Amino acid sequence: MTHFGVVAIVIGLMLFIAHASSDTFASLRQAGAELSPAVRSTIFLAVLVGFASKAGAVPLHAWLPRAHPEAPSQVSALMSAAMVNLGVYGIVRVGFDLLGGGPRWWWLLVLVVGAVSAVYGILQAAMTSDLKRLLGYSTTENLGLVLIGVGAAGVFASAGAHVLAGLALTAALLHVINHAAFKTLLFLSAGSVLHATGLRDLDGLGGLRARMPVTTGLFAVGALAASALPLGNAFVSEWLLLQSLVHGLPVSGVATAITMPAAVAVVALTAGLAVATFVKAFGIGFLARPRSSAAERATESPVSMRVGMGLAALACVALAVVPAMVMPGLARAAGAADSMLGEPAVRGAVTLRLAGFAGSLSPLLVTAALLVGVAAVVAGLRLATVRRTRHGRLTHRARPTRRDARLWDCGAGPLTARMEYTATSFAEPLQRVFDDVLEPEQDVDVTHLQESRYLVDSIEYRRRVPDRIERRLYQPLLAFARAWGQAGRQLATGSVHRYLGYGFYAVAGLLVVLAVTR
Repeated sequence: MTHFGVVAIVIGLMLFIAHASSDTFASLRQAGAELSPAVRSTIFLAVLVGFASKAGAVPLHAWLPRAHPEAPSQVSALMSAAMVNLGVYGIVRVGFDLLGGGPRWWWLLVLVVGAVSAVYGILQAAMTSDLKRLLGYSTTENLGLVLIGVGAAGVFASAGAHVLAGLALTAALLHVINHAAFKTLLFLSAGSVLHATGLRDLDGLGGLRARMPVTTGLFAVGALAASALPLGNAFVSEWLLLQSLVHGLPVSGVATAITMPAAVAVVALTAGLAVATFVKAFGIGFLARPRSSAAERATESPVSMRVGMGLAALACVALAVVPAMVMPGLARAAGAADSMLGEPAVRGAVTLRLAGFAGSLSPLLVTAALLVGVAAVVAGLRLATVRRTRHGRLTHRARPTRRDARLWDCGAGPLTARMEYTATSFAEPLQRVFDDVLEPEQDVDVTHLQESRYLVDSIEYRRRVPDRIERRLYQPLLAFARAWGQAGRQLATGSVHRYLGYGFYAVAGLLVVLAVTR
């Protein structure tokens, strides 16, 4: 996949350079305005394919959920937080800057690729029980949201709505930064779990809250951010993205009138599935009872690992509370991508206000309100423990006491880890809803006793949710390549006489072709 992406990028850029005086950005920018529509579109499509593969966009995402589980966690953090973002940079740099925008269908294609990547990525993340594979598919989902913003910016710019284009591109670039922060935290936290337990399978984890409290708390911060809920940094960028899509409904064009409401629905569906996915990851992996001896023996990671996670968590909190600190840089980046975008699309130091549209959000005030609400609830619970006399007068404050008691178990006895939801069973209702998209594989094997086939010895149930695109697209391609390689072996038998014959007939054939054509 890496070689395929590089080949596509090189083809596009070499075709571009062939029509320019040199390979500098200034020369390419000048030549881009003079290219024919066919050449411009060919260059953009080749570059889009190459950089989309780097970004892990569907259907070029197959490498990403396979690479992340095998790589060391710090390398996974670099791949997910830095490398894939450069794929977005390449699309924006070539499409907006060097080619100067382009027709609307370019950006509708980018928007559709982003929408499919967002929904498909989060569905696969919701189904898997491998923690790092889950985070890998989450990367596909988040880069899909970024591509929705980039595509919407291109659509608005082609329609002359440059203020909306600036808002959509700002939202996309802010989500790139937010994703880099919370995905770094989540992968480092997954590495901490792997270091302590040796496990990535959520079905074998549990009970880490008491044994790894720091890792649990920091993973919770990353999960909150990835779920795009208030107090999480992704909430702000997704709110801006939704604002750009909603305000873009009046933009002229039948395609725009269809795609913008669909894009809003995709963002909303993706946000809901992301919440379910990270509730599964956090609740079953950290809060449930331990399901293996490795989880029972887990201990907190070393200080150096906790410091790394803490720094990433600090970046998430800062971006969630004061996102305005990166807005000037994003405005400059958007202006560099498209000189027609003009003034910054988002203004304000504390309260973010949309330029030219009614809409504002103060992450700091939202955070303060939520914290005040939590404090009020805690204070109310403590006040409820104050003892009173018969006349209603306060006698003295008693410290709230705690008493251990068994949970209600319907008379079935104490609950065990085998009675709790696993990651697989938690995702099963979602899998039923999206059966037609996921195409799960199920099989039941019943083994009978030799004495009588009416007596059952054992029943084995298997369920697997494979990557449908990988199964339908890549497996046939790999089978074809394997068959071609097997056929090629028949040509290379080790016979020097055969190799000399190949050379003779090749030269003779070339001479015949030259004689006929000249």
